[in-house]
Amino acid sequence: MPKVIDMEIAAVSEQLRSRFLLYKEGERLPSYRSLLESCRCSRQTLNHVLERLVKEQVLWSEPRRGMFACGRGRAPVRRILFVRVDWNCEHANRISEELKYEFSRRSNYVYTEERYAPDRLVEYLGSLKQLHCDLLILWLEEVEPAVLLRLYELNVPLVFFDCGIMLHGASILDMQEELVGMLAAKHLVENGHRRIALLITEPKGLTCTKKINGFCDCLRLYGITPRIIDCNIRHGEASRSTSGDFLQEYFQSHRIDFTACFAMSDYSALAVMETFKALGKRIPDDISIIGCQGEMAGEKCDPPLTTIIFDAQEIAGALASGIDGYFAGGGFGIRRVPPVLIQRGSVCRVASVSQS
Repeated sequence: MPKVIDMEIAAVSEQLRSRFLLYKEGERLPSYRSLLESCRCSRQTLNHVLERLVKEQVLWSEPRRGMFACGRGRAPVRRILFVRVDWNCEHANRISEELKYEFSRRSNYVYTEERYAPDRLVEYLGSLKQLHCDLLILWLEEVEPAVLLRLYELNVPLVFFDCGIMLHGASILDMQEELVGMLAAKHLVENGHRRIALLITEPKGLTCTKKINGFCDCLRLYGITPRIIDCNIRHGEASRSTSGDFLQEYFQSHRIDFTACFAMSDYSALAVMETFKALGKRIPDDISIIGCQGEMAGEKCDPPLTTIIFDAQEIAGALASGIDGYFAGGGFGIRRVPPVLIQRGSVCRVASVSQS
């Protein structure tokens, strides 16, 4: 069998194995057709995967009746389900990898990640009634009354992951997104800038809004109102090319009348740098830029990029240790992992900027 097919079988097997462990013993599993649609693989791959899971006693199949969860292949452990929006975001993907690794080191957990489609959160939460987990970690980008109602109906211990929502009995893992904006604003002001722009290069969900509020509120303390440039990204984090295309067009008809700006990610900050270079602006002599999420950490930029780091390893460790404490009877409560600003020399003191 080709190596590519072997790799695909292994990946789909891991995906379905972790999901099927969330079903009760003897409970009917999704149909073959629905598995084809959700896994987005070939029939050949799915057939090999199901054969493997039958041998591992994760499921059994009965002709004309369907497939059912086995139970015998399941260790008596806590089942942890992490749910996040299905956006191709480097920052979120890195956190997912660290969480998977952190829980793999603990033999008393089965860890599963699920992703919901943007604008389909209510429907997705309704489908969770078919699954059975001992604790749900939920990373939301939006919230409405119907979402809260679905959460109450699930009747499962809940950890809100970095979304700023407070519900009775829910635990909180807070990455302090407001502090991201405050760090950026304070740093730019302390380096001599007064004409400052905010580039909104993410969808304005819960986490993005917290960054925006922290940035604007901090600048108001200095008597500064930032210029806000919204790239109008609706779904998924803005890619370098997407924000770059928008800014190229935007600055063809708008002046660069600011000396510093804050972008929502390192990749969008790189797009800003490339745009300004194309327009003949020197970086950092003319424009100072701060990115965030620590994807590039400045080392791959010329000139280096000042960035705000989220330590994914520290986040995963804090979450896992909090869950350890919860199941030991000590409670999770509110745990905070603050961001850190890393200066890479991209901010300089300036008095003025030439008009474009």
